[in-house]
Amino acid sequence: MLSLSEQRLLLLTIARIDSRAILEPGICHTITASEIADSYSLPRDQAYELLINVAERLYERSVVICDPDPDRPDVSQLRTRWVASIRYLPSRGSIELIFAPAILPFLSQLKRKFSSYRLEHVAPMTSIYAIRLYELLIQWRESGTRTVEIDWLRERFELGDKYPNIRDLKARVLNPAIDQINAHSDLYVKWEQHKRGRVVHALTFTFGPKAGQTSEAEAKPQSPAKSAKPKLSRAYIEQHAQPGESWEEATERCRRKLEQESA
Repeated sequence: MLSLSEQRLLLLTIARIDSRAILEPGICHTITASEIADSYSLPRDQAYELLINVAERLYERSVVICDPDPDRPDVSQLRTRWVASIRYLPSRGSIELIFAPAILPFLSQLKRKFSSYRLEHVAPMTSIYAIRLYELLIQWRESGTRTVEIDWLRERFELGDKYPNIRDLKARVLNPAIDQINAHSDLYVKWEQHKRGRVVHALTFTFGPKAGQTSEAEAKPQSPAKSAKPKLSRAYIEQHAQPGESWEEATERCRRKLEQESA
């Protein structure tokens, strides 16, 4: 999982991407020290040095995407870097990032999940798990509730062998993440645990806009045009997957569901 500062730089960069446009390889994305200072309340004399350090760490990072293409079931994983190159402009107090070509389709998906106003909500968060959980809640926002297996959530948080005890998981990951989402974001979330015998095996998150907040769906003007039919995509499968399902089972069930709805 990316560090907190790496996530912040990535989110700051994709916030300016037009989610309706097709991202082309080789496009430069300029980030200035002033933006870093303003977005994260840092002294300006420290912002450029921090910007360079974080960008260089992000350059060394790679990401593994499981089942990247529903149309290519033979491809189980895609491993790619986030960043292909960095250009340094010290006289302007800025850098230019060029993303790796293979990551571009997934950046468009991430942009659709995070509008500019959502960046304002995650900027004050100091827990990488709070940001990741907020990303998941945004994916599930239409339902307002979601039950997930503990093992599935641990994979999404990339915990590995850390915090195997549910008590430690609550204290070090879940409770701080929930507290920060409730304190800083536009969502209010609560959760409950489910036991199988004495073992906690799943969690249910219940969430929605805070009082006085308007959900994204409500904020958008209603169009008289007929809404587009959903397509079988990775984002659709993740949003509608059920606890305990394998990726293949979720894909097949979603495929049948869409076929029935279009019949």
